[in-house]
Amino acid sequence: MSILNCVDREIGRYGSHVTITQGGAEVQTRAFVEPLRYRNKIYIGGEMHHLGSLKREKYLYVGKTAHRLIPDESVIKAQGNQYIVKRCETYYVKDTPIYEWAILVPFGERLEDDYDRD
Repeated sequence: MSILNCVDREIGRYGSHVTITQGGAEVQTRAFVEPLRYRNKIYIGGEMHHLGSLKREKYLYVGKTAHRLIPDESVIKAQGNQYIVKRCETYYVKDTPIYEWAILVPFGERLEDDYDRD
């Protein structure tokens, strides 16, 4: 059994039911969506301020490569919550795509702090 088949099987067996919405289409699949718990100055997307760190919720997504994600467009519905993809990549072993991972944030109206700095 190839590593791709093994990973797909385990995601299908243990992942949560999720709905991916992008480009007006919805796809139902299974994936892992878990909070990122790593606390450090280099927390992905975190920013340090002189008064402390800016608290932002982030979640990790691991899913099948059959469903490629698009940053700032793909919306993930899982466990009664909605998230938007902020960053995503495909993990490869040799030249074979094995799984898709992404950093998610809760979906909602864009706040002023979310815009890029000048």
